[in-house]
Amino acid sequence: MAALLAGRDRKDIAAVFGVSLKAVDNWWARWQAGGREALLARTKGRPVGVHQVLGGAEQAAVRQAVLDYGPCDVGLVGQLWTRGVGDLIATSTGCG
Repeated sequence: MAALLAGRDRKDIAAVFGVSLKAVDNWWARWQAGGREALLARTKGRPVGVHQVLGGAEQAAVRQAVLDYGPCDVGLVGQLWTRGVGDLIATSTGCG
């Protein structure tokens, strides 16, 4: 924004930052509308917890099952829950 305020050309600014003119124009519009705060990065995607398949009680049951059993206890080879965890979730929650 300092470069724009100092009268630097938008094309030069775009080239320096490796962005499009549209990006520079968007930055300028956001800065004019809300100052520095409007330029801060915003989180992307859905908020944590939105559209979860399992409810709180079911999540607790899965957590407890993972604590109570190891991968070998449910027929998996090795010590990682990389496969078969879907079966554990279905068994723990009655879903599936």
